[in-house]
Formats: sequence, structure tokens, C-alpha cells
Amino acid sequence: MKRKEGIAKIALILATILLISACAKKSNSNKEQVVDVDTQSQLAPATDFPTGHKSDTVKIGYVDVTGGGVLSDTLGVARDQGFIEEELNAIGVKVELVPMTGAGPAINEALATKDLDIGVLGDVPAVIGKASGIDTQIIAYSGLNNGASLVVGDETYHSVQDLKGKKIATQRGAFMHRILQYMLSDVGMKESDIEFVNANAQDSAELLVTGNVDAAVVGGVTLTRLVEQGYKVVCDYREHPEWSSGSYIVARTEYIEKNPDIILAFIRALVKARNLCEEEKDTIRNQWLSTGESEESYRYLYPDGDNYYSIGSSEADIQNKENTLKFLLDNKLIVESFDIETWENATFYTEAFKELSKK
Repeated sequence: MKRKEGIAKIALILATILLISACAKKSNSNKEQVVDVDTQSQLAPATDFPTGHKSDTVKIGYVDVTGGGVLSDTLGVARDQGFIEEELNAIGVKVELVPMTGAGPAINEALATKDLDIGVLGDVPAVIGKASGIDTQIIAYSGLNNGASLVVGDETYHSVQDLKGKKIATQRGAFMHRILQYMLSDVGMKESDIEFVNANAQDSAELLVTGNVDAAVVGGVTLTRLVEQGYKVVCDYREHPEWSSGSYIVARTEYIEKNPDIILAFIRALVKARNLCEEEKDTIRNQWLSTGESEESYRYLYPDGDNYYSIGSSEADIQNKENTLKFLLDNKLIVESFDIETWENATFYTEAFKELSKK
């Protein structure tokens, strides 16, 4: 009897030890799982990506310097390859691409009145708009591939200095205006040393052709068309890469908050177009030619054939934003600064890059 009682006690002790051991292991296992979760969250934090949309349309404004509604850049590739329609139709949204002959200033006005939801415009007018109180966010970039040259109609002009006191046309508040400032500063002149004529790119060219101004600062197809007609370039932006400007794709903050699905779909379309341009090198060149412009004009402006959108920001883009803001403040084109570092919203292009497996 005593022997049975002893065996029973030993069995009870062993069972207790096993139970304690099992509990300890379970406890340790739970602790290990907590550590794993915490570590994982530190390595790859979860993102609460916004979803949904309240609008069934999106209006996207872009600069149309020629008045023909053509698109020779990545936005044009995205449109003509069907990427924009494909992405927006998939979520039941209609898209309207709106050409703006008034360029950046006109896009700013339309954003302010809510006649546009998204704008593709130069860095200078985009910063002016933001500083003026238009509540926008940068959702993508074009890269630094915009430039403008000083073109004259009189063969006797050979330099910027020769134009002292003369009429020079370009668009105030556009990227061409900043490049004019760089040209003047480079030779020790100021804007007050010339007679500034405010006109958009197409009108500036027409004023030059008709002899109503002595020179014009223009870029893109407006520049190449003048060059092809025999007009003389006295200050070539291609010799000053440090003067290069970019374009920003901005959207109204209110629209972004209500329609994140639409913003993502649009950026996905741009990323698809960019990927195609990178994979098939003639894509962006062919887009240019499809608008009726010449092979020579493309090579003149983009000898490296890399004028497709970068979409994401680079150190150069960030520096350009800061330089643009400083330029506008220094020249009293804006009176108040703003936190330019928080202007960018990288959420959508980051998500689009991840989904489309491109960096």
C-alpha cells in the first residue's frame, strides 16, 4: 500500500513538473512571437493606404504651348497607349485631359477655382500657386528636362549684353522667366536692364516673328520651330545644364483626400508609360514624332532621348524645388514662403512602383 502511495506521489510530481514546463514553453513561445511581430513591424512597417473615391470624373490640365492639344511627353504616351483610360475605367471613372494654352498660370487659376483636379505644370508656376494659397500636393515629377533659349530676330545681336534696353518676351511666372533671370545674372545684368514683355510661349514667338520684340525666351517645340525657320540663338540653354527646370504633377489636397483610388490609378498609368519608355527606347521619340514634330527637333532638344518622366523625386528634384522657391522670393514674385519639404506626397507613386515592380 505504501509502495502504491509512493508511486502515486512520484507520478503527481512528474505530472506537475511536465505541466509547469509546458506552461513555461508556451509562455516563452508567446514572448518570441511578440518579439517577432515587433521586429517585423520595425523592418517593414504596415501602411494604411487610403482607398475609395467619391467622384466619378477627374480633370487633368496640361500645358499646351502650341494650341493644338498635342502631347509629346510621358503623359502623351500614357494617353495614346490607353494606360490612362484603362486604369481609370477599371474603377468606373471618366478622365478629361484639358489643354491649357495659358500654361502654368492658367492651370493654377483652374486649380484654385476647382475646375481642374490635377495639373501638370512647370516648377515655377507650381511653387507660385502653392505659395499663393492653392492647397495642392506634389504627387509625381517629370524630371529636370525643361530648358529655354534666348532667340533673336536681328542678326546684329550676338549676346545677351547686346539686348540691353531691348524688348524681350517671355511668360512671367513660368520656368522661362527664371531662365531669363539666370541669363541676365550670368552677364551682370538685371531685368530692369531690358524691356520685359509678358507673353506665353506661342505669343512670344509670334511677337518675335512680327518684329514687335527684339528677342524671346522660349523652349520646346516653340524653340525648335524658330530655329528651323532660321532664327538665331544667342544664349543656348543646352550649354547651361544647371539652368534646367522640371515639371510637377500636383493635385488639389481636397480631391486627393476624397479620391485616393483615382490618384493612384492615374499615377499607375504614368508609371506604366515610364516603364514602357525605359524598356522600348524609341517610345518617347515616336510619341514626339506622332505630334508632327521632326526627328531633328527631337534630337536638338533631347540628344540623350531620356525626356520621359522620372515620377519619383531625386536629390536634384528636391534641390530644384528649393532653388525655385528662393528664386521667387528673391525676385519678389511671391511674398510668403512655405514648408516645401512637406509639399510632396510620395504615397501614390511609391505604391504604384511597388505594384508594378519598378523602382
